[in-house]
Amino acid sequence: MGKNAIISVFDKTNLDLIANFLIKKKYTIYSTGGTSEYLKGINIPHIEISKYTKQKEILDGRVKTLHPKIFGGLLGTDSQKHQKEQKSQGIVIFDILVINLYPFEETVRRTKDKSKIIEMIDIGGHSLIRAAVKNYDHTIPITNPSDYKNFMKAFPLRQTQRKIFAKKALQQIANYDNAIFNWFDGNTKDEYELRYGENPHQNARALVNNDKFAQLSGDKRLSYNNLLDLDAAVKIAYGVNTKNNICAIIKHNTPCGAAIGKIQTECYDKALAGDPLSAFGGIVSFNKKISKKTAKLLLKNFYEVISAPSYEKEALNILKTKKNLRVIKVKKINQKFEERSFFGGTLIQDTNNKKTSVENINGENKLSVEKINFFVNILKNIKSNAIALFDENSLISQSGGQTSRVDALQNCLYKFNLRHKFRRLKKAYLFSDAFFPFVDSLSIIKKQKIKIETYAPMGSRNDPDIRRHIKKHKLNFFKLSERHFKH
Repeated sequence: MGKNAIISVFDKTNLDLIANFLIKKKYTIYSTGGTSEYLKGINIPHIEISKYTKQKEILDGRVKTLHPKIFGGLLGTDSQKHQKEQKSQGIVIFDILVINLYPFEETVRRTKDKSKIIEMIDIGGHSLIRAAVKNYDHTIPITNPSDYKNFMKAFPLRQTQRKIFAKKALQQIANYDNAIFNWFDGNTKDEYELRYGENPHQNARALVNNDKFAQLSGDKRLSYNNLLDLDAAVKIAYGVNTKNNICAIIKHNTPCGAAIGKIQTECYDKALAGDPLSAFGGIVSFNKKISKKTAKLLLKNFYEVISAPSYEKEALNILKTKKNLRVIKVKKINQKFEERSFFGGTLIQDTNNKKTSVENINGENKLSVEKINFFVNILKNIKSNAIALFDENSLISQSGGQTSRVDALQNCLYKFNLRHKFRRLKKAYLFSDAFFPFVDSLSIIKKQKIKIETYAPMGSRNDPDIRRHIKKHKLNFFKLSERHFKH
């Protein structure tokens, strides 16, 4: 019985190599329209699919391989029944499928024309691959031109090698389907070149929505760590719907400064004052168009990245004078879910964007809903256990990533007392990402020289003791409606 192969490819790279190899190994080649024309041009003998099926391509080429004589040849097994049916129907048994799909993702990157993109949704090729994968014991799918040489070198393939080619083919159509879904969902992603990952010895790549941000200036592209920090900065800057200005300064994925206010320059100054030492080399994000005055202030410090939804023309020209400063335009975000990997797979969850409400446990809450949501939005971007301290409109100290809530609290207060001795605050607002299980933290808060109003969720079985302690010591304490762990 003769050996047969189907070749149907959009990408003709190295096609001469695999085609000549198959002819040398005595395979009869069957091919479709454009591939057939190419094979004719390089003098490769073959049979046109339409002549074999006696069915011309129809609907402008949309239907050319969807035929029982094709799929019957890909899906048949060694069973007598299958072989008898194949013989009675004049079906050729195909041992090899050389195929690649229409360039859907490349087309999406190249054009916004819906009709052109739709035409790049491959139907026949996709179906052929799935059939060959199902029957990989008998039919080898080769879906990437870079694998031609590997196939030729390994020929004839052992069972384990057949499975490797089947897995690669299945991964390709899975990625292909995902790209199509993302386009329909308005969520297209392109590969963003990275020099390395979190550290120089780690390889990395990023898949990004190019319509979400654009780099306007800076000699270097954004790095892996820049993208992580920018993500945190943008979540704070854009996290509250407000007419006020917001400025967030991020270092190592942690807010070291953030402020809200009517005047942008004052907002930036307040954010910087929160921790000017840590701000060096950080990322600064704004929720409003950056003004010329703000741009001049930004140049006085060293930052890796500046982001905003837009820039005054003069402001952009000022920022462009620093060649190593990456200036980024970021659209408003509407992230519905987030994901991360773990050893057994992928974790996916809704984004933590629920608005916070407050219940008075003792005292009267004087903070506006906008301020509370802004402060909570900063808090939830600090790793647990997290404590954040605020004045009327800005972050003045924080501590996160502590295994003990007491340690987080003491570290936050220590940093505040060390860096803000000169500030004559009448009152500060302390926010905790989770409940205080014991009164020890509340006792520490009570001992501080300034008056501290505390905002934290509750839910501990010690809540009755906590409430009694709060009222006994006349602590102003307000219950947050949600916990905000970040791991």
